[in-house]
Amino acid sequence: MIILLAIGSAVFPMLLAGVAVLLSRSKPAKLMMAFWLGGFTTSFVLGIVIINTFGEAAASLGSEGKKLSPTVTLLAGVLALLLAWLLGTNRGHELIESWRVRRPRRKNHKEQPDREPWAERVLDRSSIGVAALAGAILNLPGPFYLLALGHMAADHYSQAGEIAAILLFNLIMLILVEAPIIGYLFDPARTDKMVSALSAWLNRNGMRIIALLAAVWGISLIGKSLHDILA
Repeated sequence: MIILLAIGSAVFPMLLAGVAVLLSRSKPAKLMMAFWLGGFTTSFVLGIVIINTFGEAAASLGSEGKKLSPTVTLLAGVLALLLAWLLGTNRGHELIESWRVRRPRRKNHKEQPDREPWAERVLDRSSIGVAALAGAILNLPGPFYLLALGHMAADHYSQAGEIAAILLFNLIMLILVEAPIIGYLFDPARTDKMVSALSAWLNRNGMRIIALLAAVWGISLIGKSLHDILA
């Protein structure tokens, strides 16, 4: 489950947006390294702080839900399935788009064109310092990470085990940044071609991957809640 949650974090929308922008730069290697250092350091340190601060209480964040009622766990599972449906189906996309069209805009934005996403506006400045800062901000502990920390606390890992699990989680979470960095070190020309293909693939399939992970998570939560209700 922890590995699945790490994969979910790797394709989280804001992180995907940051990776897509970095991949689109003319010389992304240094920016990606700065982004990785800022993100990995922040996420790793905060993971250790959170799990050691909350201890057993962190287990309530995990999908095992030991301190959550079956009703709350069931509701969370249903909401996860709803999210999967919205992100993974054509009908869901149509509903999201219709909501965006109907949503009223602020008066002072009426005459302004749609703004680019925050991640794209920041990373478009092509500064190593800005890339590191963006990496730190975009990799603050999100829902999947907190759930994984809850699992670790519930399983009573040793201190070394917790550090190893947090390290593994973050390495998997940032795999879409790490793979191009390694490629640029050994074969820049080939990596450029692969980066272009990866960027296009992420734009096409990012939401579907998140939908799949949300569906798996939702089914596991519903199964756990039904088990607790019937037990």
